Amino acid sequence: MGKEYKGGQAGKSTRKMAAKRRSADWFIGIVIFIVAIVICILVNNPKFFGIGGAGVLLLLVLIYILPNFLDKIYKKGYKEEKRAVRGAIAEEKIGELLAGLSEDFYVLHDIVSPYGNIDHIVISKQSGVFLLETKAHGGKVNVINDTLLVNGKPPEKDFIGQALRNAYWLRDEINKVIGTKPWITPVIVFTNAFVISTKPIKGVFIINKKYLLNILHKQSRINPTNTSVWESREKIGGTLV
Repeated sequence: MGKEYKGGQAGKSTRKMAAKRRSADWFIGIVIFIVAIVICILVNNPKFFGIGGAGVLLLLVLIYILPNFLDKIYKKGYKEEKRAVRGAIAEEKIGELLAGLSEDFYVLHDIVSPYGNIDHIVISKQSGVFLLETKAHGGKVNVINDTLLVNGKPPEKDFIGQALRNAYWLRDEINKVIGTKPWITPVIVFTNAFVISTKPIKGVFIINKKYLLNILHKQSRINPTNTSVWESREKIGGTLV
């Protein structure tokens, strides 16, 4: 089994995100329920509360606007929660895949960076450092004119830009430990989508998870820096967590 640093767990922060959104959904649901009760009381007894004339008109406007507004917020939060759960499951799947690597690999999960958490970092004894961003999107993924498309449309975030920013940050963090900047290979891994084979975009590989192990074992960039990184892997892991 591959040696895994215990400072992070695959999908942990995404699970926490889903839990926070679930709590927010419950809160909004309770607010909607309370507002509905208050509106019913006011509608049936407006004079008892000293409401009349313009107050009744304002009440009618609130009856029309407020429930729809709160309902939209609730539905948006519910969708975000489902997306977070799918993302966590995808990260956990990749974590299980990486757990089967040999002792020639050192794996880190869920590393906090200024540009969003890095899902997985793999340090290979032979091939250097890989940065993995896991995506749970379904459907078809392809590249047209160096633009990543999911089901024919740009994704909700700039996946390429995020992977590159994290790669540069990781390179600089490792440089602080070993005194030299290693080559970082960024990989965007889709766990559910069909990914049409394509060349890397700005050095970022875009693949389905079934090709991940092939990339990790492919010795495409062997250089002296890899030895320094490998020998300092545990120290690097300690600084990143």
